[in-house]
Amino acid sequence: MFIIKKILDTVFLLRVPLLVPVWTVLILGWITGSPQARVGELAGSKTLWISILGFSLLVASIYVVNQIQDVESDRINGKLFILPQKHVSIPAAWTLAALCTAAGLAIAYTQSIWMFAVFLCGFIVGVLYNLPPAVLKNRAVGGVSANIAGHGIITFLVGWLAAKSGQNMSADLFYGGLLSSIAPGFANGAVFLASTIPDAPGDSQAGKKTFCVTYGARVTAFTATLLCAAALGFSFFMENHFWVMALPSALSLGIFIKFAVTIKREAAFHSFKWPVVLLSTFVTLFVPVYGLLIIFILVASRMYYKWRFNITYPTFSAK
Repeated sequence: MFIIKKILDTVFLLRVPLLVPVWTVLILGWITGSPQARVGELAGSKTLWISILGFSLLVASIYVVNQIQDVESDRINGKLFILPQKHVSIPAAWTLAALCTAAGLAIAYTQSIWMFAVFLCGFIVGVLYNLPPAVLKNRAVGGVSANIAGHGIITFLVGWLAAKSGQNMSADLFYGGLLSSIAPGFANGAVFLASTIPDAPGDSQAGKKTFCVTYGARVTAFTATLLCAAALGFSFFMENHFWVMALPSALSLGIFIKFAVTIKREAAFHSFKWPVVLLSTFVTLFVPVYGLLIIFILVASRMYYKWRFNITYPTFSAK
């Protein structure tokens, strides 16, 4: 039983549930980069799933480093128990992060030099986000900018490049991918800002200067709403199947407007959870097997966190 606990603790230190939003944006990139994509007809390509595997390893390593750096504030906020309760040691966590980074970059290198370059940009953003001297996660504008770039633009481009596998890449062609990536970039910025509000008390005690700590909940909610509106606007410039981004953005905008008006804790939770659900639902229309993967991750994660820490996670309740 001890060995099983250690293995599962190590696996979930990678923050498996949080990989779902990453996969959603990545697959969105693949869908909008693929004119041949059709609703219900595709389970994705081999290149897509190899890219998902490699990028998941890279992002998971960034999540691990983030938890290492945030042990104290996570203890105050009563979240992410694996490191604060020492179920996995800090040295072991660093080793895991290094191995995942190396494996992710190696997989990218086997795909194309463009894919490797985008992965490398993701790695650099992760370093700047978590580690000194930049530590962007503790800075108001730096934190949201890193999430727009990392979880939004870079993640999208990984999927978009997977869709272009086998084509001769050029600067002009890549520019089209960058233009398409702006909408998911702004969308991720909006979701990130909403997520900083529930964590503001612990972040303030830990000395972090996040957007919410610096500017307050009302300005944060208003800015998040503007970013969501910008995501909706830029979705019409996406290369193919723009509606996959436009429709969930339009629905999410209503959620963000309510959030900006009420500034309630429950509205904040809805603002950073439901947009992910909406976009994932539309993405699943094109890649039905992805829906099965989400269900598996949800069930497995709930079983683990209930068994290990007696909590219900992931959850849509504002707790």
